[in-house]
Amino acid sequence: MQFEIRGRAVFITETLRGHIERRLGFALGRFARRIKRVLVRVGELNGPRGHIDKGCRVAILLAPAITVVMEDRDSNVYVAIDRVADKAGRYIGRRLKRPRGSSSAMRIAQLLS
Repeated sequence: MQFEIRGRAVFITETLRGHIERRLGFALGRFARRIKRVLVRVGELNGPRGHIDKGCRVAILLAPAITVVMEDRDSNVYVAIDRVADKAGRYIGRRLKRPRGSSSAMRIAQLLS
């Protein structure tokens, strides 16, 4: 899984880069064979207005030419990253779920026939 991390009006420190790679790696690690690249953009949204103004957008490029985009906002960039990682892990898990007819009970029943 290849990460591309960019900042918009936010300096990407090694600590922030490590946090992004660790959180998304943990959330998406089990799907690493199916994920080509993960593009992450972290930045200020509204400038110095004092509102919820930091955001994280993640674009996940899956193997069969599918792109999934997730986004979250918060006053703390680390919280926004954590929430996007959780959303992405849940969504990709549902998206790549096995077909319903492939349970092990069905395979055992077929072998016994």
